[in-house]
Amino acid sequence: MIEWWDAREENEHAWKVRVDDVLKYDENKNLLSVNLDVKNPNGKEGLEHLPPHELAESILVKEKQIAELMDEIKSLLVKGL
Repeated sequence: MIEWWDAREENEHAWKVRVDDVLKYDENKNLLSVNLDVKNPNGKEGLEHLPPHELAESILVKEKQIAELMDEIKSLLVKGL
């Protein structure tokens, strides 16, 4: 685990955060709050929300694709692959 920590790099799932963005102190250096909800700077902005009927259709299409893949996996398992 230490090897990973020493060799870590920033990517779309890991990024550096300034201490001042996480810990907030008052003028007497007393800790006021800890903010662990620092947003991912690599995250998608302005995520588009589909209208309900389009969202439902998108879900059904994906569900059909998943069912087809599961049928293919089951077929391969029956064949012993």
